[in-house]
Amino acid sequence: MDLAALRVRATTTFRTRRDQAKALVDRIPILGRLVNEFIRIEFIDRCMLIAAQGLLALIPMLVVLSAFLPHITGDAVRSFSDAAGVGHDGTQLIEGQVSADEVRTQTGLLGLVITIFSATSFARAIQRMYERIWEQPHVGGMSGARRCLLWLLGWMMTLQIAGALRRAFDGIGGLVGDGLALALQGLALSLIWWATSWVLLFGRVPWRSLAIGALLTGYLGVLYNRGSSLVMPPYVQANADQFGTLGVILAVSTWLIGFAAVMVGAALVGRIVSEDPTVTRLATSVWEATRRRQRSEVTTPAE
Repeated sequence: MDLAALRVRATTTFRTRRDQAKALVDRIPILGRLVNEFIRIEFIDRCMLIAAQGLLALIPMLVVLSAFLPHITGDAVRSFSDAAGVGHDGTQLIEGQVSADEVRTQTGLLGLVITIFSATSFARAIQRMYERIWEQPHVGGMSGARRCLLWLLGWMMTLQIAGALRRAFDGIGGLVGDGLALALQGLALSLIWWATSWVLLFGRVPWRSLAIGALLTGYLGVLYNRGSSLVMPPYVQANADQFGTLGVILAVSTWLIGFAAVMVGAALVGRIVSEDPTVTRLATSVWEATRRRQRSEVTTPAE
């Protein structure tokens, strides 16, 4: 094998691909900004941080709440389990290790309160993500903690709503039913993440600027959850067979990293697209055309 010739070919190929990438970025400036922004916000680190806080803070809170308030939080826990692909077998494996009675006895009411407040670290990680993307200073202290706690409780309620929506759409079959379910679930999640981004940013970014990111988060989140329902159950089962409860936890952590990537990527792309001059001009022209049509429809009958 001629190593020198191989090295020359590899170097030539790399330079050719690099020049092609630069030319593409020059033709489409939004791609260059997208790459730079992914580097600026430290995309991988941000995803790992949100996933870690979800694993260490959010999941223990769901377990404790399901032990103390099973009738109130049951849908939330099932929604999360179904989305992550844990399923019935994985849930039974975990419940076999820790029962609800043991959780209530060992945790107590004080431990319940501490667990809920500790889970606000998950909300703070999402808050910092939005602040980093939109280049806003961090709001901490009691004001930030109170806002994160209120958002976390509201998010738990939305998980309950998601469980109710899932049950409502279970009876609708066929292509039309699936399409309607996808559209409505994506719209509901988009509204939830729209409110989430505005709340955690303390209203410092206008609603209209957050709309595209919320839509991307909502609909990509629905697609991610549906794909997870197909891919994750066998993966969770294989991990559980090999590592037991630890395997389920590892599988959930993998799902959380993917979910965080969807969340961060959608929010960042939403900002870049909403601030792109071409998109802004197109949206402005569509808005003005719509208003002109409305005015013409109103004035025509009067004439």
